[in-house]
Amino acid sequence: MVPETWRISPQQTDPLSWFTRPLIPLVFATMTLVYGLAVTGATWRMLTEPWLELIAVFLAVGACVIVQIWTRPLRSPFTSLHAALPLGLVVLATALSTYSMLSSEVLVQHWWIPIGAGLVIGSLAPYSSVVQVGAYTAVLIVTTSIGAWLGFMTPTKVWPPLSSMLIAASGIVVAGVASGIFIYVIVSTTQRLMAGAGTPRVESEAESVDAARQVERRTLARLGTRVAPFLQGIAETGVVTDSDRALAGQLARRLRTDLVSQANRSWLDSLALYGPMYVVDPDRRADSMNTVQRTALRGLLLAVMKNPTTNGSLFIELRGQEDGSTAVALSIDVDLPEGRRTMMLAPYYLTLQTAVQDLSWDPSRELLKFQFPPQND
Repeated sequence: MVPETWRISPQQTDPLSWFTRPLIPLVFATMTLVYGLAVTGATWRMLTEPWLELIAVFLAVGACVIVQIWTRPLRSPFTSLHAALPLGLVVLATALSTYSMLSSEVLVQHWWIPIGAGLVIGSLAPYSSVVQVGAYTAVLIVTTSIGAWLGFMTPTKVWPPLSSMLIAASGIVVAGVASGIFIYVIVSTTQRLMAGAGTPRVESEAESVDAARQVERRTLARLGTRVAPFLQGIAETGVVTDSDRALAGQLARRLRTDLVSQANRSWLDSLALYGPMYVVDPDRRADSMNTVQRTALRGLLLAVMKNPTTNGSLFIELRGQEDGSTAVALSIDVDLPEGRRTMMLAPYYLTLQTAVQDLSWDPSRELLKFQFPPQND
């Protein structure tokens, strides 16, 4: 049985941290471009068809760019099917480079493909599990070894075929092992931190109803403090004056306004009373969330509002969709270092992930988005 830490990617374990940012594949794309062009330029005179090497370099760079595109915020989780195209581009780049090496004088230790393919594996690492990276590494080891055997097997080459294959495969092996260690350390460490931080307590239906009743009782008590002194004064004097009648009318209008406002207030509007939060819910979609969804979202909102580092205010908007579902966008502004912010939000994020659909986090705008389906009556 494969351990769980070997089957989960860093992105799945903690989608809020720095190592899932889209800049990671771009960094590896830049490294691949610089290294590939530098080696091609240095061996240009020894190549009979150097234009094939240029095409191969741009194919490897394109593989990293595709990873960056498919791992942008608000995208679905990266899977092995997504990795098939970048790996296919690397295989094609290896084939073109191998063909250009058949009649060249370049030695295998100066071949850029092993390092370039290893950089592509590095771009895939934050979004893949140890098992997946192992499979990707195996595919590229076989491809690169075959390319080294075919491209550097002529009698004029220094190294025998087996040595050429080992030299070419070594770069892929190093990249695969390093990526696997990176993934394992990130996943195992994050899971331990998550376990230590704990997960938000999920309230039962009875607890949610009791909390709502407590809010109603506090509201009625607050309204009663306005009326009780007036009635007590009438009882003590035994006389109702014109000013008393005018004051009674004002109190009645104020009470009616407060009661209507309380009746029209959703649970999100009531939660906004605890802190600086603005709710845009013209269709009262918040009341259609089930208990699990409300509890998970409520825990996240309270955690942010009660944190002293929260800047400005929270902004949450709910909009109905054509299929009857509800799209939710939550803007969170927290002035915390990356690690501390992750530890604060991640438990609630992971809990909310089990209760809603299409949950995504845009770290550049600190924007949380998700949907919940229509509830059956």
